[in-house]
Amino acid sequence: MQLLTDFFKKIDKKISPYKKNIIYPLLKILGIILLCAILARLLNGHETLADYAAKNPEIAYQTKSEP
Repeated sequence: MQLLTDFFKKIDKKISPYKKNIIYPLLKILGIILLCAILARLLNGHETLADYAAKNPEIAYQTKSEP
């Protein structure tokens, strides 16, 4: 157990200069992305683009009309 603790202390000592400027901001960005992905999944009613196209073919497969 002591060997494992020492190993993590060595790792912590090596990455500690990078924690404040690199690791924490990356973790915050990852958390925001994950939160947005979960919210988007919950709020859109689990409808995929294929489902939308099947329900609304006139809109989904519409081509540009000539003026």
